Amino acid sequence: MPKKGMYCSVPTKDGIQLKMRRYTPAGGDVAKNPVILFHGVLANKHSLDFGDPDDKNQNLKELWDTYSLAAYLSQEGNDDVKFDVWVPELRGRRSFHSFSCEYPDMPEPPVWCVDDYIEKDVPAIIQKVQETYARERKEKDSNSPVKVFWVGMSMGGMLAYAYGENKRDSRNLMGVVTIGSPISFKHTGSFLIELASRILAPRRISVTINLGKFLNNHKKIKNEFMENIVSKSTIDKDVMEEYITLGFDNDISSKVLSQFAVFFRHNNFCRYPRRPWAYDILDRIPLVKRRIGPHSYTEELHAFETPLLA
Repeated sequence: MPKKGMYCSVPTKDGIQLKMRRYTPAGGDVAKNPVILFHGVLANKHSLDFGDPDDKNQNLKELWDTYSLAAYLSQEGNDDVKFDVWVPELRGRRSFHSFSCEYPDMPEPPVWCVDDYIEKDVPAIIQKVQETYARERKEKDSNSPVKVFWVGMSMGGMLAYAYGENKRDSRNLMGVVTIGSPISFKHTGSFLIELASRILAPRRISVTINLGKFLNNHKKIKNEFMENIVSKSTIDKDVMEEYITLGFDNDISSKVLSQFAVFFRHNNFCRYPRRPWAYDILDRIPLVKRRIGPHSYTEELHAFETPLLA
């Protein structure tokens, strides 16, 4: 078994491997189906698995005991059901930097979008969990792999909507829980949202963005973030400081944010448009929109039939 519960996904279609941590309950009433926790767009595993139970830093151990959803699901309760919990990181994340797989964990050049998470990362992660279960339980019927519970925060839940709309893929899902995961992006004409969606409009050039490093290198902006974004009544300042350092330390392709800009401009959770400029111009013409518009997960949500708590 890999050291400290670390696993590598099966290789993705574009030849990378994603890192995952597994928390196996030590006895008790354990659910038959595993749980996979998917983080959000600018986040990594720390959004749902904050801290580290095996780190030499006592503070990280205490954070894990107090704030980690993975800890609660896999360890908590005397009479409660416990879960076999898997915590993957999508491409570009850095929390598991000390652990290596056979293949790299980021493509070269580092250009990807939300579509790559849906079509490449998620299938590779789920397949690894299913193969591990089949091997451990020595299941002979490969046509009925174990179904998984999916818990997704923000974009992590959006990926579940998109993945579960496909009938073939939905067979892998036992149930889905989403936390703050939008399917509609209609806004009230906010100037800041409109400005951001224009600045992040799809471009030919893509760069990587590390929000954690940016905030730590720009103290004034970080302080403004702490003052105006963080709820002082519910989040301890020191905890949030630690989360910014750990949870935002990721290399995110700007194309991911450009795709989110498309979501906001068109109020549509959709694939990355082949011709973004044409989609911007012709989106309001219904007959033309159907021809040039990308596949819409928002419009196909009716195909999602997996039990959902949102």
